[in-house]
Amino acid sequence: MSSSNLTISSGVWEHGICGCFDDCSLCLMSFFCPCIQVYRNANAIPGGESAFCFLFGLCTPLRMCYSRAALRSDIRIHKGIKGTHFEDWICTHFCFYCSLAQESQEMKDNYMLRE
Repeated sequence: MSSSNLTISSGVWEHGICGCFDDCSLCLMSFFCPCIQVYRNANAIPGGESAFCFLFGLCTPLRMCYSRAALRSDIRIHKGIKGTHFEDWICTHFCFYCSLAQESQEMKDNYMLRE
């Protein structure tokens, strides 16, 4: 088994939703270039779609929130973090940029997201 497939999880997010400023570069990328950050996150998980970024940019706002929630769910499931799809949707809908930065920090901590 390759090390990129190994994830050890405590079942909770290692970074809180309000911890988006813990990594300033990820915070700035998430706020000013969310399409690029979504693309990087989607490509960091096994089975991530590189076309996700393109679709993300073209979708209507409602569909965009659904797409972001689906990606957050994929990251959460891959990392073994407890939660529901509804919680993911609420988080991405009301805390769009902070949740994107949080997901990026989680992926970076597991060396899945390259700088």
